[in-house]
Amino acid sequence: MNWSSFTKGYFLNREALVAVLLLIDASVLPQKIDLDCANWLGRNNIPMTFVFTKCDKMKGGKGIRPDENIRNFQELIRQNYQQHPAWIMTSIVIGLGRDELLLHMSQLRNYWDQ
Repeated sequence: MNWSSFTKGYFLNREALVAVLLLIDASVLPQKIDLDCANWLGRNNIPMTFVFTKCDKMKGGKGIRPDENIRNFQELIRQNYQQHPAWIMTSIVIGLGRDELLLHMSQLRNYWDQ
C-alpha cells in the first residue's frame, strides 16, 4: 500500500517525467496488476510506453502466442487512452527490440533535454 501511494504520488507530481516504461510479460495472458497500472496511467494522462518482454516464449500450456497476448492487452486498456501508447516487443534471448528500445529511450531523453 505504501509503495502504491509513493509511486502514484511520484507519477502525478513529477514535473520532469517524460514517460513511464511499463514492462509487461507477453508470454502470459494479460495480468490484472499490469492492466490496473496501465489503466491508472491512462486515466491520469501520464505518457507511457509498453515494453512487452519474453516475446519469444509461450507459457501456460494454452499455446497462446505472445502477439495474441499483446493484442488482448491492448484491447483491454484501449478505453483509457485518447491515443494508444507506443509499444515495443522485446526478447533478451533473441535480441528482439533491443535497438528499438534504445532508440526510443534516446528520443525520450532528447525530448527531456529540450
